[in-house]
Amino acid sequence: MGPLCWAKNSNAAKGHEQAPQAKTEVDFRIGERIPVVYPSMKYVLRPPTLKKWTLHDTTQVASFRVFRIERHMAKDGEGEVRGDFFTFACPDWCNVVAITPERELVCIWQYRFGTDAMSLEIPGGIVDPGESPAQAAGRELCEETGFVAESMVPLVVVEPNPALQGNRCHSFLARGARATGTRHFDEHEEIELVLIPLEALSELLDQGHFTHALVRSALEVFLRRETSFARPSSS
Repeated sequence: MGPLCWAKNSNAAKGHEQAPQAKTEVDFRIGERIPVVYPSMKYVLRPPTLKKWTLHDTTQVASFRVFRIERHMAKDGEGEVRGDFFTFACPDWCNVVAITPERELVCIWQYRFGTDAMSLEIPGGIVDPGESPAQAAGRELCEETGFVAESMVPLVVVEPNPALQGNRCHSFLARGARATGTRHFDEHEEIELVLIPLEALSELLDQGHFTHALVRSALEVFLRRETSFARPSSS
């Protein structure tokens, strides 16, 4: 790709002039490997040289219960009109990786209209107006499972589909999740609670039981960052 992918971090220790070779992943936009920045790394990825496009004359085409369709006229980085484009305007979403004191992952089964199939997921939903993502995560956990957590900490934030949507999905790690016995479903929800031992999570992921992309991304990050939760107890 470009001649220089890496820029040295100003806080890097002297004597480290080369980018770490092991820290790479596939950039599927261009089919090459690019460096990935981790908090402990001594290098940062330089921003793109391409100029950002801009959207103009946005109009609403249709509005539904959970999203709107909008049309935009787009100009490229040089100001040239490149045509009309359509996007989905969605609220932000949240997911909760909730762990019980017994080292179980709080999961749910529910029917999904898009795939016309049952889906194994973690609790989650829409961030309502006036809510913070953390507040929404706690609410969804309680409403869908009847569990409350002792703590709710950010895990990862992703963009569900940047090509068509501008919203974000905020995933949280909820420790000390305990059942209260009270659940409050939305009008069109039917949810079955299932508790999965953490020791089984990696195997279930590898076997393809979790097919929801946003759920998988949260669980994979959890396993990578919280390995102590995923290992069997030594006692």
